[in-house]
Amino acid sequence: MKLILRLLILIVLAILALALYPAAKRGVERLFYPLEHSELIKKASVEHSLDPYLISAVIFEESKFDPAIRSKAGAVGLMQIMPETGRWVAARQGRLFREEDLLKPGVNIDMGSWYLRYLKAKYNDEDLAVAAYNGGMENVDKWMSAGQTPETTVERIPFKETREFVARVKKSRAKYRELYENELK
Repeated sequence: MKLILRLLILIVLAILALALYPAAKRGVERLFYPLEHSELIKKASVEHSLDPYLISAVIFEESKFDPAIRSKAGAVGLMQIMPETGRWVAARQGRLFREEDLLKPGVNIDMGSWYLRYLKAKYNDEDLAVAAYNGGMENVDKWMSAGQTPETTVERIPFKETREFVARVKKSRAKYRELYENELK
């Protein structure tokens, strides 16, 4: 009788574990793919006609959602905006530019999203826009003027860091869509 009771308890525990596994897995994955500033991301996605999961993925890959981060190259904030790029974007947005404003999540997400949308419109290709966001417009323009098409350029990006950045953003975007499907709509 004790053996049967133990088996029944094990079966019930196994069924509970299987039933709870997806929720537990999602909770653990959310630790590895955090989402902060979701309201700012949603606002920027609407204002700049971008997928909020793309914005989230770029933020994750650029800064892991650390608003105070500064790169060795000088990029600032959540979306890692270079001060010169910030000045350029601010002029086109008609806003006053102060470098310290790049540390403010709302400003950084708005400017980074505006810039990403600009690049997407310029290249008419999201992967090239992400490549230009990371590797610079001048470099993507060079690759394109060398006769590459958008379909072949991403695989042939000569900068390993940029090529890998585009791949990571695509992977992270899919993960953010899976983990936060209701939070960013």
